[in-house]
Amino acid sequence: MRYTVAATAAIVIALAATTASAGIIISEEVVVTDQAGKQHKSEQSEMLQGNKQKVVTADRVIITDLDAGKMIVLIPAAKKFAELPYPPAGVLVPFLARQGVFIDYAKSAGTGKAAGYDCQNYAGTWKAGHLKIDGKECVANAAAGAKEFVAFRKAMADKLKGTPLELKNEIPDGVPVSSAVSTSIVPAPIPPGFSPAQIAEINKSNAKAKPETRNTKVTKIEVKDLPAGDFAVPAEYSNLKPNPKAGAPGVPGKSGTGGAAPKAAASPAAH
Repeated sequence: MRYTVAATAAIVIALAATTASAGIIISEEVVVTDQAGKQHKSEQSEMLQGNKQKVVTADRVIITDLDAGKMIVLIPAAKKFAELPYPPAGVLVPFLARQGVFIDYAKSAGTGKAAGYDCQNYAGTWKAGHLKIDGKECVANAAAGAKEFVAFRKAMADKLKGTPLELKNEIPDGVPVSSAVSTSIVPAPIPPGFSPAQIAEINKSNAKAKPETRNTKVTKIEVKDLPAGDFAVPAEYSNLKPNPKAGAPGVPGKSGTGGAAPKAAASPAAH
């Protein structure tokens, strides 16, 4: 009897350890439509293990280690990386926000189905400076790895408390199996001194501006233990050691796909 009890206890402990260490690999298709209306299609993957995340795109890798309070941006083509604090600062914030990272989602009306899972709609908005980012995602709580994914999101939200990025709403309950993020430029106020004709021209130009959209669909979810090395910087990469407030290498500007910050209205003399 003692042997049976001990063996049962060992099995339970082993199963618990396996469950606690389970990692997730989420494969996704991404379609970005820039402000000129051109589409850019790509694939990316997101890996989660405990409080670590790794997002792999076509041209960069971003590793987030919540326990260490840092983010690492890797540029595989150059074999370079930059280490930054988490929560982030500088241009890395709008770059991540344009992917829906800091949007304060709340449950909204409607449901859907994606990647074979029934999902609940969530929506939210993020604003900063001249950027307005609207996000929608359909979240599946029955998706593989949903428990681990939600736990990571909650841990990330805890790290954002007391900062301008703090999330106020409840964390969506599951894995977003589809999402749509729209980034718009909020026009700067027109300074005094412009003629009515110039103001009309500026307003006309602003009205033509289209948002950048990013649509993501999950194609596959795997649940398996991931080795620690998957979240480490390869030995052959060199550290760029950037200024944390200046962002990170390979991170585009605030508007469009890799664009610069929004332009202010020109002086009257320029018209």
